[in-house]
Amino acid sequence: MVNENIIETFGLTKYFKNRVVGIEDLSLSVQEGEIYGFLGSNGAGKTTTIRLLMNLLFPSAGKAVIFGKDMVKQHLDICKNIGYIPASVSPHKNMTGEDFLDYMGRLSANSDKEYRSYLLKKFDFSTKDLKRKIKEYSSGMARKIALVQTFQHRPRLMVMDEPTEGLDPVMQHTFYELLKEYKENGGTVFISSHHLLEVEKVCDRAAIIRSGHLVAVEKIHELMLHTGRIIQVTFKHPVNPTQLALDAWEIISIDETALKAKITGDIDQIIKLLSRFEIKEMSLPHPSLQDVFLGYYRITAEE
Repeated sequence: MVNENIIETFGLTKYFKNRVVGIEDLSLSVQEGEIYGFLGSNGAGKTTTIRLLMNLLFPSAGKAVIFGKDMVKQHLDICKNIGYIPASVSPHKNMTGEDFLDYMGRLSANSDKEYRSYLLKKFDFSTKDLKRKIKEYSSGMARKIALVQTFQHRPRLMVMDEPTEGLDPVMQHTFYELLKEYKENGGTVFISSHHLLEVEKVCDRAAIIRSGHLVAVEKIHELMLHTGRIIQVTFKHPVNPTQLALDAWEIISIDETALKAKITGDIDQIIKLLSRFEIKEMSLPHPSLQDVFLGYYRITAEE
């Protein structure tokens, strides 16, 4: 069974003053029930894309379709089923935390107070915290109250721009747990981030954007395959570098007893070669999404 596309963009383009490119000819699709990562450096076009998806900016060309509806023409119907958190949160500062959640909850027929209580407990909010005005909150607390209001009405889709900014590691872990629960209950997430470990931890697929243009869209594990793995070997005895010549790797550094190389070919050949030597230690670390990300940026910069 093929999942429905919850988000689709067709040649989505936004130019700013003097034809400065925000994004250009962006076409992507996000399937129901997946967590879709949107990666890019600062200024790459992530926030512009999200603002277009939320109808906070109007496209210069192309369109965004959410739940099968045109975001510009039918945005009021669409937004009832979206939970949104921007990169910079500024909840109504003169409201208490409790009043803010009540106010936002009234905007959706699906607001669930029992679920809200669960969320507040997970994010470590006390009754006293909820009675305080939001302007008295730290940036981390303001982020947490914004996350609670994003989750509380159990939206069909969540659109998140740098959602863990300002959260401590414990609260980040809590957020990942909630995201996992949300997905298990059928929710869909579009999450923009420059925190690569965050995307690697929670996402099914990721898109990489550079200078307003999409350069890759793949499943996380497939993105990893594009990065040559690094092998590190420590020999028990000195080795002549000429004995390590092999087409299957590209040697990065070598001294008498230590080798670091990038695997470029058949690992079987490497194992056969290394079996001729006495080895003290060997490691073959899994490539990180950061390696993939930087690799794509280098490739596109050189084109």
